Amino acid sequence: MVGCGDLLNRCFHRGPVKAPGPRPMPDRQCLQGILYVLHIGNGWEGLPQELGFRSGMTCLRRIKRWINAGLSTICFGSCLPS
Repeated sequence: MVGCGDLLNRCFHRGPVKAPGPRPMPDRQCLQGILYVLHIGNGWEGLPQELGFRSGMTCLRRIKRWINAGLSTICFGSCLPS
């Protein structure tokens, strides 16, 4: 049986190792930021950087990209209890 964590790891995109420009925010960190905003209920701009979240707008763009790619249905739908 595949665990939810394994399934999420397969769903997240891994970019090129050496790309020009600043390093992208890791998917796991974005997911933590998204869950924080959903749990606390504040806006994306209110994501506290002192907790290690770089940018709320980055988290918002990442979740939009995941939703548009259909990964949210595949990944999160399979983690819900039957």
